[in-house]
Amino acid sequence: MPRHLLDRILHGALAGINGAATMTVLRMLAHRAGLLDQMVPQKVEQWAQRTAGVSVAPVPSVHRAVDHVLHLGYGATWGAVYGALTPRPRPGGAVAFGVGVWAIGACILFPTLRIGRPAWRSSAGENTMNIAAHLVYSSVTAFLTEEFSRQPLRDVASRSPASGRVG
Repeated sequence: MPRHLLDRILHGALAGINGAATMTVLRMLAHRAGLLDQMVPQKVEQWAQRTAGVSVAPVPSVHRAVDHVLHLGYGATWGAVYGALTPRPRPGGAVAFGVGVWAIGACILFPTLRIGRPAWRSSAGENTMNIAAHLVYSSVTAFLTEEFSRQPLRDVASRSPASGRVG
């Protein structure tokens, strides 16, 4: 595998983790506003428990940790795919990526695995919220994948600790 491709995949995975985390913030705000009852990782955890008998300890913080690991892992996976397939960003690429990831989950994975209600049976508000969350995810993922790839490699030891702007 060429180094450039491996770099893009790793950058995409890291960017996807950040995109998923940003998406979590948006969904938590929507939950607090009463627009959502559950997050997707919670539905996936319930599905795993129902279909495979996989059970997490009855400790709320453990459930939250599992939910986040699932979501960040899913985000990293799609980010890696984005990095592999997008050597040069194009206008509209992030939008198509976000809508595509939403459509695969909401129109294929959810109904096939019986995780939850498919998009065509969800309310317009649910679909709008989910598409918006995926557009936030894809925008963050696309931006960071490109930004990580643009930054020059740095030799940390060669820089004076007092030089340069830090933020």
